[in-house]
Amino acid sequence: MLNNLKKELVIKFLKGESSPIEEQRIFQWLENPDAWERFEKLMEEQFENPTKSVDNGTDYTRLLGKIHERVLPATSGDKRSFQLVSLKSFKVAASLILVLLGGYFLSQSGLKRNEKTIPPSNPIKSIERITGIGEKLTLTMPDGTRIIVNSESAIQFNSDYGRIDRVVALNGEAYFDVVPDSLKPFKVEANGATTLALGTAFNISTKNTGHQVALTEGRVKVEVGKNTVHLTPGQMAVWDPAKQATEIQIQDFNVEKVTAWKDGRLAFERESLGRIIEDLEIWYGVTFKIDPNLDITQRISGSFENKI
Repeated sequence: MLNNLKKELVIKFLKGESSPIEEQRIFQWLENPDAWERFEKLMEEQFENPTKSVDNGTDYTRLLGKIHERVLPATSGDKRSFQLVSLKSFKVAASLILVLLGGYFLSQSGLKRNEKTIPPSNPIKSIERITGIGEKLTLTMPDGTRIIVNSESAIQFNSDYGRIDRVVALNGEAYFDVVPDSLKPFKVEANGATTLALGTAFNISTKNTGHQVALTEGRVKVEVGKNTVHLTPGQMAVWDPAKQATEIQIQDFNVEKVTAWKDGRLAFERESLGRIIEDLEIWYGVTFKIDPNLDITQRISGSFENKI
């Protein structure tokens, strides 16, 4: 039931005697769907006994117009007028507008509830792929770029890859065959270095002391600290992250030696036997027992096919 203050305000409103501030309080109160039933009961009570409070001379057209204008949103091309010539006509119109307003506010409150409960769509997630000893992985990205990940390596990217940018992070070794996109350069972040490419093919390794980016096709830019170099096919950028000075050296390289692993081969050119043994252990996922009398410093050239 209405408290005395609110009942008094509603009666003044129905009589057309409310001040602008009091009208505003009524309109705010009517925004609560629960208020409509109480408002209707009070209105019926007053109009069933008009001599009590409400004068039959009240401008009901203006009153209903105010409710329509202030509480319902204006609708273009749907300007309504209320021609009320009797108390009965006013009650019929008032009942109708109560139904309309009540339905409007119920729908609005439902919309607000829905707005609050709608969860964020497709949250961005970080995706990581890791290879163990003796494992290799080939990924085809949403843009068609192909990434071959060598053993004991990890590559990471966001689930929205390609939507705004194309960025991956690498720890280990991988070969990238990048689909061209001038608006979204392909970027690899690897142990403090950034390699930027539009459409190209290159190999990145952070496994050994000398980290390297070897370009086989296209053109890339390599950034390490404040130093930047541009590579052309057949060139390799080499740097040592353990050193404070991030100087980048550009060298020529043997494409077969650097990239053969992605095709299932290991190629060596005057490599120490000790280093070859370490690579074979990772390649096959095994451990070799070395004869103490074996000279592992001797240099060997050759290749191994992965037939296991």
